[in-house]
Amino acid sequence: MQTFTKYKPYEAVQLDKREWADKTATVSPVWVSTDLRDGNQALANPMGIEQKVAYFKALVEFGFKEIEIAYPSASQTEFDFCRVLIENDLIPKDVTVGILTPSIKHHIMRSFEALQGAKRINMHLYNPTASNQREVVFKRTKEEIIALALEGVACIKKEAQNFAGKVVFEYSPESFSQTELEYALEVSNAVIEAYTPTCKAPMILNLPNTLEACSPNIYADRIEWMGKHIKNRESVIISVHPHNDRGCAVASAELAVLAGAQRVEGTMLGNGERAGNVDLVTLAFNYFSQGIDPCLHVEKVDEILARITAITGLHVSDRHPYVGSMIYTAFSGTHQDAIKKGMEHHIDQKSKSWEVPYLAIDPQDIGREYKDSIRINSQSGKGGVTYVLKEVYGIEVSQDMQAKLAEEVKNISQQRGGEISSDEILGIYQGMMRRNVNSWNANNYNKHAAFVSDLALPVVDLLAPKEGEEILDMGCGEGKLAVEIQKSGAKVTGVDLSAEMVESAKARGIDASVMSATELSFQNQFDAVFSNAVLHWIKEPKKVIENVYNALKAQGKFIAEFGGEGNAKTLVDAMEAVFKDHPEFGAFENPWYFPSVKEYKELLESRGFRVDYIELIPRPTPVDDVTNWLDLFANGVTAHLSADEIAAFKEEVVLQVREKLYDENSGWHVDYMRLRLKALKE
Repeated sequence: MQTFTKYKPYEAVQLDKREWADKTATVSPVWVSTDLRDGNQALANPMGIEQKVAYFKALVEFGFKEIEIAYPSASQTEFDFCRVLIENDLIPKDVTVGILTPSIKHHIMRSFEALQGAKRINMHLYNPTASNQREVVFKRTKEEIIALALEGVACIKKEAQNFAGKVVFEYSPESFSQTELEYALEVSNAVIEAYTPTCKAPMILNLPNTLEACSPNIYADRIEWMGKHIKNRESVIISVHPHNDRGCAVASAELAVLAGAQRVEGTMLGNGERAGNVDLVTLAFNYFSQGIDPCLHVEKVDEILARITAITGLHVSDRHPYVGSMIYTAFSGTHQDAIKKGMEHHIDQKSKSWEVPYLAIDPQDIGREYKDSIRINSQSGKGGVTYVLKEVYGIEVSQDMQAKLAEEVKNISQQRGGEISSDEILGIYQGMMRRNVNSWNANNYNKHAAFVSDLALPVVDLLAPKEGEEILDMGCGEGKLAVEIQKSGAKVTGVDLSAEMVESAKARGIDASVMSATELSFQNQFDAVFSNAVLHWIKEPKKVIENVYNALKAQGKFIAEFGGEGNAKTLVDAMEAVFKDHPEFGAFENPWYFPSVKEYKELLESRGFRVDYIELIPRPTPVDDVTNWLDLFANGVTAHLSADEIAAFKEEVVLQVREKLYDENSGWHVDYMRLRLKALKE
């Protein structure tokens, strides 16, 4: 059965000339908070007097000048709350408090009693007018409903004469949205005639969307039609009270204002019966975002909402417009990039207008930081990640690092799920900056890695240094091989990236300085460039070969030995496997460059070297302990890990390689493959 056929389309309004559709808002309406009455009755646990007092104070601080505080004839608590506000002088002079009362004499009299002593009050009279309520609930004719309304008007006028403060009168045909338009006009005009408002003492005609059953444009049509047909229009303030049953209350309110409404009743966060009332927070910010003063202290909104949610137990949705915790947040990489660039342009240009992509208003206008606008998870891109580091920590991430960093952050987020905090991003970045930058300790190197220079004497023989030659020892380390070369009478200049190693080399009498192989500045200076156990640490081989070529004289020779294809494969595979087993370690990035003979020979020849000799040499190398080897040669791999993580890493690597690299008789060895070469600059 197609059940939707039981519903009828809402009746359209015939307007000779629809004017609201061509209008643009220029001022905000008068705001009326009904939180303490309409909102309170919708709470699972209605507020007590102390809670309502605290809520009232929050509404005043937010800037409301009209607050409907109670339905005092309905319960003693509501009555007593009115008395507390008045007797404790809690109502500011510029604030009007209002109450709601049905058109019943004893309710009206009880309401006036509750408000005795107040300086300015709003007596809000209502009675249902829709046909389904007239005929089904109250079983009264149209004429009887009008008579009921007029009885209430007469009672209020009489009681107002004996009231010391100022009385503002408001009337609501309570079910206006379901009332035939012609009859709503008839009732309203009867009330207006009976109350006799003036321009100096106007009354309020509230036309509520009590059950939102029509689209916002039809509601606006109804408001415009009423405004054009009610009597004494200049002495009547048209008010609206939209509910949110169709989820369109904000739109209905905005269009109703364009259609002539001057006043809007609603609640903070839209709390109210069923789907709620119009949300005054959203509505006020909608005006604010169009350059219109909302006449509320919107800059205090987070503070005010924190107070009222604590009182009521309500919560602010993460995606609530303007004030949700996620509303200024972008996780998407493309959105983040646009926000980042928009923010930077806004700041650089010192722009007075706000035109940042994806952000309706400036987050700082309500006390939010720009850093809150971009949050990181597996959907984020390099723009967002780098923006967080720049905005929060002032770190400019290099272009070549941005993609790697974003990928690392994405992988970690995917593996563990959830958001990555700014502090975590900083930690990942710092870890990546340290990662694969091995640190060197000269004493430990001499103690546990003496084999590096001891086994390199064949390379020195291949160099065959001669007296008077100028030789560059590229990656001289602690200088042991440079000393051997100098014994021939050659003049050795050493360079190394480690300042500690350079100091050790200087202590041995070597002319050494701190310099990277990728940054050599020598030109046609050396008869030979020598390098041992260095080039596998540098992943820019073309740059190194270029610098070596420039440093050599014509016919100068380049002699080198370093890790080649398959070098320390058992250990490298084990390290990668341990990282894979521990996603919290991040991605494993091999810090070494182990080329094949073919690859490196082609690189040399492409730059103009003649390769006289190049060979890949298997050289299983004894070490005192694999753990010491990891400490010396893989500390860059683990530099971003905690002490406990490093300990676990080493333990698991040792377990994985023991079978292949350990022998009960000979101890530990590493399966080295060395690439040895001799090339001439032609």
